[in-house]
Amino acid sequence: MSDTVRELASQIRSLDVPCELICIDDHSDNHFAEKNKHLGEAGKYVVLDENVGRARIRNLFLKYASYDYLLFLDCDSLVTENFLSCYVRLLMHERTAKVVCGGRVYDAKSDDREHHLRYVYGVKCESHTAEQRRKNPYRSFMTNNFIVHRDVLKEVPFDERISRYGHEDTLFGYRLMQHKVPIVHIDNPVINGDVETNEEFMRKTADGVKSLADIYRWMSNDKEFVKEVSLLRFYDCTQRWKLNRCIYCLFKLVKPWIAEGLKSGERVNMKLFAFYKLGLLIENIGVR
Repeated sequence: MSDTVRELASQIRSLDVPCELICIDDHSDNHFAEKNKHLGEAGKYVVLDENVGRARIRNLFLKYASYDYLLFLDCDSLVTENFLSCYVRLLMHERTAKVVCGGRVYDAKSDDREHHLRYVYGVKCESHTAEQRRKNPYRSFMTNNFIVHRDVLKEVPFDERISRYGHEDTLFGYRLMQHKVPIVHIDNPVINGDVETNEEFMRKTADGVKSLADIYRWMSNDKEFVKEVSLLRFYDCTQRWKLNRCIYCLFKLVKPWIAEGLKSGERVNMKLFAFYKLGLLIENIGVR
């Protein structure tokens, strides 16, 4: 049983409100299936017969949840001692709250050369206080640590066309904005307990850009959505100014150099990384 599941189970026992712990295994390979088989000792443990993807599996929790509020956590999240009680106090005080985001932080101990890209990106682009996130509440939405009322999730489900890694939270946050569902941001962060290596994060970034390219094809006529996503805003701007071809030609020339620097952890620069993602996006959507 993982430390996070064990800690959550302990905190649930100390709460004076009905609560349950649900873990769904998205058809893991044998190694992880064996490792996770003890999760049923802490609560409901569901093993799927096939991999259904990051969006559909979140909608699937409605089938197994008994109560009105669902708290979603990524499996690599580490929680603080009073994590659940903080959410309970908020929901007891803010009874109209339907979506609540707690945020995330990164442990400085995880910053070394091999993990430097993921750590820097996490600290600079993801680890924002509630005050910072409230300035752009929908753009700041992340799925790694949030509460949603079951009625909201029924009305605004995750888009199940998204099967690979990346940007299901981007589209979900935008759908919440369209439906005028307020997001409450608080400081109740989880610690990202499994920081990917530079190389692994580069692979996930490439998958995420592919997902974003797919979403762009579905949503390209929705100008408001494009405005809400910084990478799409840049792409749209370069397209309007007919710069995509020039940028992509430059990207192809410097891509090996950028990739080598990011993977090695020696040249980790967020502006350079943003240019790298823009080049990948042009590559996936196509030069126009």
